[in-house]
Amino acid sequence: MTRFYKYSIKIQLLLAFIFTILNYGVAYVCTQVLHLPFFMDMIFVYAASFFGMPCGIIVGAATGVLVAIFWQHNLMHALYGFCSITGVLFTWLLITRHKEFEEATTFWSRMVLLVFISTVVISMEGSLIFTIFFSEIIGSNENMTVLFLAYTLVQQGLGMSFSAFLARLPVNLFDKAIAVFGGYGIYLLTARIYNKNQEVKNG
Repeated sequence: MTRFYKYSIKIQLLLAFIFTILNYGVAYVCTQVLHLPFFMDMIFVYAASFFGMPCGIIVGAATGVLVAIFWQHNLMHALYGFCSITGVLFTWLLITRHKEFEEATTFWSRMVLLVFISTVVISMEGSLIFTIFFSEIIGSNENMTVLFLAYTLVQQGLGMSFSAFLARLPVNLFDKAIAVFGGYGIYLLTARIYNKNQEVKNG
């Protein structure tokens, strides 16, 4: 049986602070240092989401703001935080609001569904944000793999928004698969450490 416990707001706020720093660090290292062709900005967002919706929303929104200020130097880039919040909402809708799953197959099928739905919807959101606010600004405001694919499709006669959407699909599929399943692993490890500490405190 897979079960999700309710964590206090105090614990969620503490975890949100820690996960936001880690999430920003992972995204920065993976994309700016290692130059991986993924976004890598949601693994701790999903991890936080399994602890509670407030925790996930804070991590997603705060990461977007940090990236906008310290990395992109453009506050409009914080709009991409809505993509992370979408992932949090889908996690609640498909997974955590059910509290527990009797059948493992039901749980894992919903996790796979979470990956695919997140991929499609977040790709759509990201393409709209890019098209409206950033398509005329070529530079570090966009994942370079996505940028290359998008403008390649534009040269084939497709519209900018549709091209940006299609370009994001393969990148987001791998990115969200890593984020969802990696985030769940982080959740399990963190929850185990927390529960053991609570057992020690309670004697």
